[in-house]
Amino acid sequence: MRILVVTSRWPWPARRGDQLRAHQLLAALTEDHEVTLLAPATAGLPPPVSLAGSERYRPDPPPRHALAALRALGRGEPIQQSLFAAADLDRRCARLAPAADLVVLQLVRLAPCLRHLAGRPLLVDFIDCLSQNMERRAALDRLLWAPLLRAEARRLARAERRLLAASGCGVVVAERDRAALAALAGPELARRLEVIPLAVPPGPPPAPVTGGGQRLVLTGNLGYYPTREAALWFLAEVWPAVRAAHPDAELLLAGDRPPAVLRHAAGRAGARLSASPASLAEVFHGATLALAPMRAGSGVPVKVLEAWAAGVPVVASPEAAAGTTARPGEELAVAGSAAEWVTVIGRLLADPVARTRLAASGRARLVLDHAPAAVTAAWRRAVEQAARTD
Repeated sequence: MRILVVTSRWPWPARRGDQLRAHQLLAALTEDHEVTLLAPATAGLPPPVSLAGSERYRPDPPPRHALAALRALGRGEPIQQSLFAAADLDRRCARLAPAADLVVLQLVRLAPCLRHLAGRPLLVDFIDCLSQNMERRAALDRLLWAPLLRAEARRLARAERRLLAASGCGVVVAERDRAALAALAGPELARRLEVIPLAVPPGPPPAPVTGGGQRLVLTGNLGYYPTREAALWFLAEVWPAVRAAHPDAELLLAGDRPPAVLRHAAGRAGARLSASPASLAEVFHGATLALAPMRAGSGVPVKVLEAWAAGVPVVASPEAAAGTTARPGEELAVAGSAAEWVTVIGRLLADPVARTRLAASGRARLVLDHAPAAVTAAWRRAVEQAARTD
């Protein structure tokens, strides 16, 4: 089958969730199909998979994005789409799509490509429910932004429904996102939705660490709102009490794109911040606990999967835990309020047996639900389902 895959980021190196997702999709399909990738002409590594073809489109300059945003608002379309619009993308999509047996679009931001697909069968990888993500952010962000974010959430919900209606199969990364999209799409369209998790193989068992203090780690894209907000909240509301009760404990924030406000907050709170670490294995080596205190967001918290893979026990917020298949208290510990976080962290710091059990259970859950072979098979089934719908 000839498949055209369209993404809004060049997938390699896979530093963000959508890049990792695109890599796994392409790796799953290139063995059996002729796959052409259409992605932005930005800096990146060569493809590590065997593509039949690869085209790089030129993103529009920022002034055009501003004009596109105004046009989108006038049409009731999401601003999100205008930020990734590109005339060169439209031209190349219109040229390549008619020859494809199937087109794959990644994320609702590429919905405008629909008009260039010439009626070809379509698979959409939503990854997550972005309208739900925006609603949750509106509940936490500054009052000035809240009504604007809620309006964008409504526009995104309409776009998500239209995109699902045009597809033969819609894919998300977690059950909570499938449920959210199903609720806004209705029962008929909901049948087209499938959950395909991220593939994350377990790493080698962690080597025992002796000596030194107890280290808490919070990893992820530190410039991404849910992670940034979570880190700032934790530094202000939880870390002072944990540090007072456990003077030998240290906190490490590690990830890409840390904003200045987070750097300053970490410095004031006595935490360390590592920007764009070369190796997550080094970050997790010797870690006592991994933290996922997100209060917003959607999809799967990759930081939880990475901690499971590294053999580090996880403490997560209810919102973060809901994006996983974990059983609270079994594969990860859950804490909601600041007081609960202080209590749960204190209990686990004092109980190495409980930490070992939690880490082992998390690792087992990862093997059960995120095995690469199972994820590859799921992608192949989704492609067949989408291709049958013409």
